[in-house]
Amino acid sequence: MLFWLPQAHRDSFIAHLTSGRTVFASASENDQLHLERTTAWDPNRHVLDRYRPLEPLKALVFPPRETLGPVFQAVQPADLTPRVVIGVKNCDLSALAIHDFVFLKNEPVDPYYARLREQTLIVSCDCTDCRESCFCPAVGEQPYPKAGFDVNLSVLENGCVVEPGSERGQALIASFKPALAAPADERLRQRDQNRQALYHRVAGQAESRGLRPGQDLRQAVVKTEEADFWKEFAADCVECGACNYICCTCHCFLLRDGRSSDQAPGRLKQWDSCLHKNFARVAGGANPRAHRTERLYNRFDKKFNFFPALLGRYACDGCGRCAEACTGRIDIRDVLRKALA
Repeated sequence: MLFWLPQAHRDSFIAHLTSGRTVFASASENDQLHLERTTAWDPNRHVLDRYRPLEPLKALVFPPRETLGPVFQAVQPADLTPRVVIGVKNCDLSALAIHDFVFLKNEPVDPYYARLREQTLIVSCDCTDCRESCFCPAVGEQPYPKAGFDVNLSVLENGCVVEPGSERGQALIASFKPALAAPADERLRQRDQNRQALYHRVAGQAESRGLRPGQDLRQAVVKTEEADFWKEFAADCVECGACNYICCTCHCFLLRDGRSSDQAPGRLKQWDSCLHKNFARVAGGANPRAHRTERLYNRFDKKFNFFPALLGRYACDGCGRCAEACTGRIDIRDVLRKALA
């Protein structure tokens, strides 16, 4: 069931959703949006709609570095204050399905990820604008959420269409006073028109770079396995790992043992990058991906071949963050376009 939230009640509704929770919201800075931690939603600072922030949502449920406690001891994750993320975009939201598959839906379940996921309320929002690097329609996505949220807000001129996506979201909507009414048909038509207009704009933007919705990116990438294809791009790669770290779906990590501040043996979990030279090195010293061309192909193979075979979807949501972050100016759209040729 959908609801109508008048503009006059929007900030009080967001305050209702954030009550008793640590708040994460996007703030504008130098034509970029940055995800920041705050104590309360500030309508004069925080941005609800527009496009995705620079930082991927995964950092809130899969931290870049996480202390797991002493080595050789079973330690339960610490209690956590409930959190809420306001204005999550579909690229980040869809990426959580990849992380859920890896950390929740296979054994062993990651208790640290499970705790953070459970304690994080997701309030998503339709995109109303896009960055030049966005290309979500080319990978089967769209600039508005369809699932995976607790509450979604579609911003219109004089209010928002509110959609619950979970029992938790439904309960929060039901407990808001004044009660929300069903939206008029005209408002739903306006929401759908806005969605389709932005979809076609982003699709056209992607097509200008040689990518169209429905193209078989899986087969395109598979046929490039020969290293010659990757030499051009590998020559520009500096193995910094920025594309992995900024990616909303990348989830590889390593465990590091050392000593904590009190010199007790301790263990850390931290992000890893498949572009790093020793990423695939085994204990005996052998490295099945010793060459940069092999590592670069592996990155694309996992996103566009491995996960389609496993889950029937790409492990890329077209957010374009990697194209913006790459030190070597390797643009994922250019790689895919050349693979399709």
